[in-house]
Amino acid sequence: MLITVIFWGAAGLLAWVYIAYPTLVFVLARVAPWRVRATDPVPTVSVAIAVHNEATAISARLADVFAQEGRGVLLVEVLVGSDGSTDETDRIVEGLAASEPRLRLLALGRAGQTPTQDALFREAIGDVVVLTDAETRFEPGCLAALAEAFRDPRVGAATGRLEWRDTDLTATSANEGLYWRYERIVRAWESRAGLLTAVTGALLAVRRGNYRPVPATASMDHLLPLYVREAGGSVVYIADAVATDRPISGLREQFQNRTRTATRGIRANLSMVVRLGPVRHPGVALAIWSHKILRWATPLLGLAAFGSGLFEASHGSLVGWAVVVVTLVGAVAAAAGHLIASTGHRPPRPLAFARAFAIVNLAFSRAWLDVVRGRRIEAWHRVEWDRPS
Repeated sequence: MLITVIFWGAAGLLAWVYIAYPTLVFVLARVAPWRVRATDPVPTVSVAIAVHNEATAISARLADVFAQEGRGVLLVEVLVGSDGSTDETDRIVEGLAASEPRLRLLALGRAGQTPTQDALFREAIGDVVVLTDAETRFEPGCLAALAEAFRDPRVGAATGRLEWRDTDLTATSANEGLYWRYERIVRAWESRAGLLTAVTGALLAVRRGNYRPVPATASMDHLLPLYVREAGGSVVYIADAVATDRPISGLREQFQNRTRTATRGIRANLSMVVRLGPVRHPGVALAIWSHKILRWATPLLGLAAFGSGLFEASHGSLVGWAVVVVTLVGAVAAAAGHLIASTGHRPPRPLAFARAFAIVNLAFSRAWLDVVRGRRIEAWHRVEWDRPS
């Protein structure tokens, strides 16, 4: 019966995404680990920061980058791409550049984050270009750890460990931290298994020779790792390359950020599934579908499993009942966690995780709707979405 096929298909895919696939990459990481082999000299590094109206943050950000010197990194330049900034950003950078010859400003017209980053890549002279944001801060040795990975000629892109600052300030920040810790664990296992395709946009290093232009409506952090994989290069996660970013300020920002990231990620990965098919790129295809596309499809699979599970349960299926009960318990836990958080108190960890999982998947649902409607989302997280195109 069709409903039975839907039930087992949806439930099976969810079990694969959240249980079987993480288990598989964990086993591969232990049994046949992929390790960086440092055979080449330490590469030179260009740090590229695309900004729009960051006058309040840019000075501290640049000081933080230059503080990485003397820690085994060959920092040859810091490029700031100003995407049509209308505040004092350009003046501040120009003033600092007067006494620091390695600092350069690219004052550009308003075009968006991706075109600005493209311009930075074209101007960069370092062997490795590190993309980062104005609000990100590098921990000591971060750039050196990233650069060290590129001593292995197989590595085309590397990402590090991004931590949220002051996650205890709000329940939303704590919930985002829970989800992010889970994501980092899976990425670390994928990297050790040689399957990584997911990176952090605020902490992304790319070998300049591996760079290929990214469409203006896409994100560098979604497509550049896939381009590297298509060319036969490796993408690695470096746990010692640590950076921090500001915490999520509230539920609205968490939802918008997750929606924006998922919308652009779904488009990017779907655009590459044929080119990175299972025949020529079996491991990459497995990671794209298991870690990305099917995880983003969790709310769709969940609805299918719950709806068909009700039917199966009504016909005496114990598995159907189990799916229905687990779904309802999860929904009640998420609602209870949200109610507690709305009072300003910290929910117990199980309720906090249920709340975080629910928020993330509501954002995934909105992302799929945006993809179907052809809605484009601008790259800067502070601006509103574009109209449908």
